[in-house]
Amino acid sequence: MKNTQLYPFERNKYFYGKLLSVEDFNFEQKYMNDKRRLVNRLVHGIGVVCGLNVVRVDDLTISVESGLAFDTTGREIVVDMPVTKKLTMLNGYDTAISSGSNAYVYLCLEYSEGEKGSSHNIVPDSGDSNADRIKEGYNLYLTSSEPDDNIDRTDMLFEDAVTVFRDGSIHIRHIMPRFVNPDTTFPFRVEIETYSKQFAAFSYDIQLVCLNNAADGSSVLKVSFDETLMDKTGKYTLTYDLRLANVSNTEGTATPDPQTFRLAYDKTPAEGVISGRSSVNITDRNVFEAFVDNSYNHSMDTELRNTVGQRLYLARIGLVNSVGSSIIDRIENVPFGQYVASNMLLTAMNRSNYVYGEDKVQTAAAVLSDAQIGGNGRSSEIASGVCRINLNAGSLKNKVFYSDEIFHGLGLGSVTILLGAVTESGTIYGNPAVFRDDEAPYEVAAKLDPSKGSFIIGILTKSTLIQDYIDVKWTALRDVDEKIAERSSMKITIKPNSLIIKPRETKYLEAVCSNMTNKTVRWSVSPTTGGEIDSNGMYTAPNTEGVYEVIAQSAVYPEVKASIMVVVRG
Repeated sequence: MKNTQLYPFERNKYFYGKLLSVEDFNFEQKYMNDKRRLVNRLVHGIGVVCGLNVVRVDDLTISVESGLAFDTTGREIVVDMPVTKKLTMLNGYDTAISSGSNAYVYLCLEYSEGEKGSSHNIVPDSGDSNADRIKEGYNLYLTSSEPDDNIDRTDMLFEDAVTVFRDGSIHIRHIMPRFVNPDTTFPFRVEIETYSKQFAAFSYDIQLVCLNNAADGSSVLKVSFDETLMDKTGKYTLTYDLRLANVSNTEGTATPDPQTFRLAYDKTPAEGVISGRSSVNITDRNVFEAFVDNSYNHSMDTELRNTVGQRLYLARIGLVNSVGSSIIDRIENVPFGQYVASNMLLTAMNRSNYVYGEDKVQTAAAVLSDAQIGGNGRSSEIASGVCRINLNAGSLKNKVFYSDEIFHGLGLGSVTILLGAVTESGTIYGNPAVFRDDEAPYEVAAKLDPSKGSFIIGILTKSTLIQDYIDVKWTALRDVDEKIAERSSMKITIKPNSLIIKPRETKYLEAVCSNMTNKTVRWSVSPTTGGEIDSNGMYTAPNTEGVYEVIAQSAVYPEVKASIMVVVRG
């Protein structure tokens, strides 16, 4: 199906005695398809809805699980059963290998359709195919081409990402928020991806306009990166604080100076030209209102035109050259975040208060509600409930009673607990004596356990009570910015940071957890044929020589993880 024009909409008008032709029936199908696809595209988005996970079968073979995705025109792509393919048999393999860096290729998915079966035609030599059905399907193909920075994904609604340098070994991007208030400080991120086994290093200056470096107040930001000083994970983020000038309704810009760019691989200087301009809109409006309005104000033509020609990237497949051929080293699924969040998923994230979700992600409902009430750009996670504490049919003065352990559901770390005594006239927060002439009958307090995400409520009686129980209303509050800052300081380091061993040799690996109350980690090996590692970090190499990745991931904070590369050779 090459025609991607979805509108304007016209539908058949039926009347008694109308002669219907093939064109009328085709027109009917197109009308229904185009309406559904326009809703898919503009309401749901582009990307993987479910499934389509890509796994490594052996050195040359991958398997794609069944699943559903929407393409850039809202067409449904259904992989109805798992499919296994050798890389060399996929379309585009030779071109991708010859034109790329030979370090990785991308697996892409596209919509296709074809004719199926045959049917009797009572009109001889009509010129039309006698196929009985049109079967919707898909194509898998490989490419070395990376997407533009404006690839459709949710974080691009509130962030501006600009590629300033890319070659076959490294990709450098600048990321800024789209809207910021005047005279405020915001994080400016430099995201780096490295694709080769070499260690990269670079430095350059960034010229700032209507911005300054919050650290020293200058209009020049110096960026420096040396991969040899880090655990080689292939993905890194440098964060700098920038401060906006006290101006409004204009742009702040950050432009790298190409004259200062220095690049090296394994300490050997390399050539390259850095360029690109990042910008942030300086506005007096609430930033959430600004980016929501900006999203709604896009015309439909602009929204659809921005995604023309975009690919649907299922996986980035890392390759290793071996005996004149390329074998699969690792697979990263949906490398550019092309996911479609269903309403069921968004509702589940909301209701679970992000206990298991990413702290950086806000649901659309949360963002919209904050914009509608004119929030100040900060949001909090809130949980509440009522706890009944039994007094054993009354109590004497100065007796202490405790509740069972209460899990507030906001995760680990520091939260604020507010307590209120439930009475017949209402809930009283603070000292009840303020609203009574006599002495307050009891005091309430809460003891938080940040390592477990729970607390206990205690009651101290101030006079003799005859009631059987006391109901206490509790509210737990956690500032999202505080939680993000807390998580950003967490780190896992694996010792040693690299490993060369022989087949079937064993080596103990240590996971060092920093700024984490719970230090439990889960070990894994990628690919799964790359050896074994137990829960204590004892790694056993496989029989096959190669390069493998050992990963240590926090059991409580799944986004906190580290990995090292293990070289197995005789």
